[in-house]
Amino acid sequence: MRGAVAAGHPLTAHTAAEVLRSGGNAFDAAVAAFYTMCVCEPVLSSLGGGGFLLARENQGQTRVFDFFTHTPRRKLPSQSLDFYPVTVDFGSAQQDFHIGVGASATPGTVSGMFSVNDALGSMDMRDLVQPAAELARRGVEINEFQS
Repeated sequence: MRGAVAAGHPLTAHTAAEVLRSGGNAFDAAVAAFYTMCVCEPVLSSLGGGGFLLARENQGQTRVFDFFTHTPRRKLPSQSLDFYPVTVDFGSAQQDFHIGVGASATPGTVSGMFSVNDALGSMDMRDLVQPAAELARRGVEINEFQS
């Protein structure tokens, strides 16, 4: 196995490492890790979100996958929105997030993971989601930092 894995929960790292050990590539490991993160690290990882993935292929080409969330095209007056900040304490740092109905959008994550897998993955999506599905069925004890 070639590669390195870092994650906020040992089970997320374990999933990615197992994908690499079984012959998957870095993109397979990232997709599998993401789905496991949704189960083991749900504070900032969810199927209801969006994101970006910057990929560098073996040939040196770089690609950006943009699967961020989409908001309505019609802009509403700010006073009519349910949109307000909350501060999340991560221990050594704090970060403001905005929540409420005005923060809702159409998720892009699932579509993005399929796009990454279709373009750069070498394993079947079912195999990449399986570790997360098993963990979700069994349940996962959150670690001290997350609690």
